Amino acid sequence: MIKFKLNDQFKKRFENFLSSELFFNQPEHSKTDYWRYHSKQIKYSINKSTVTLMGKSGNYIPEKKNSPTFFLKSAKTFIKKLIGLEKSNKLSYQSAFEKIMNIESDNLFDKLKIDKKKIIAQSFSECKKQFPFNYEVNEQIIKSYYHINILNSYIELSKTKFIAEIGAGNGNLMALLKYHFKTKCIINIDLPETLTLCIPFLENLFPDAQILLPNEIGQKISKNDLLSYDFIFLTPSQIDILEENLVELFINTDSFAEMNMSQIKEYINLIQKVSIKDSFFFCCNRLEKKSNSVSEGQNFENMKPIKFSDYPFLNNEILFSEICKFHSLVQKDLLYLRLEKIKK
Repeated sequence: MIKFKLNDQFKKRFENFLSSELFFNQPEHSKTDYWRYHSKQIKYSINKSTVTLMGKSGNYIPEKKNSPTFFLKSAKTFIKKLIGLEKSNKLSYQSAFEKIMNIESDNLFDKLKIDKKKIIAQSFSECKKQFPFNYEVNEQIIKSYYHINILNSYIELSKTKFIAEIGAGNGNLMALLKYHFKTKCIINIDLPETLTLCIPFLENLFPDAQILLPNEIGQKISKNDLLSYDFIFLTPSQIDILEENLVELFINTDSFAEMNMSQIKEYINLIQKVSIKDSFFFCCNRLEKKSNSVSEGQNFENMKPIKFSDYPFLNNEILFSEICKFHSLVQKDLLYLRLEKIKK
């Protein structure tokens, strides 16, 4: 559970979104069974000027610095390790990040090359030093810095004005891109329930930002809109209002694996249409994941997984495509990294 203060004007706008027809009436196919379940776990309440948020999937908002909750969680983790309740042969995110960022790779079979001259942080302590907000650096923040280090090795992010992320969760990566590279506008396409986490979090981090909410959008999103706003939020039912040839970088991390293949195809076609020529698409998702259903009584073993190898990628230029070494150090489920240049 986390709380944010909203000023009167933004509170009214946020409440208008929460009560809008757009919030409640999304296409049936926009949610797999996984997200029909998890979207119901996202709870919000507004009391006077305070919004309270709860949820699990998509909710990776860090704890406030030096907060009692942070110290309590840290103490619980330490005690579990001390008495042997938390056993794992995997590294912590902190250790894995430092190991990967300090590898001198001469392996000719590795397509992914991280440019040490362009990275933002090379160690966990540097992540903490670079992280500008009054929150602790959690695992998701570390992962976001890892992705930024990769992207900045291939793309001049400081010159990239327009970025779109599909399924940004509470917006950790969006926040770091905005802060470190002064990105002019970042679009977030996500389910309405997940946007309830992202919108107040980013408004809290960037109180002077110009924000466009889904229910405030007209018939089309054009370049003029991108020049006018810092953040634009869209629901899945609104993806057709994005004009062609707008975005310089599309990002999807983790959420394709929680969709069905028809949804993935719809988004890949969207990326091709909305991206400008020679822009980029970064994709990081599980090799395979059985997340189509979480219904009670579902025979999980017989479920068909969503496989990265089956994604209907188009014929663009692949800059790298390989198993993510960082994630292989911290979890048993392997992830795949892919960066492609959009050809038109």
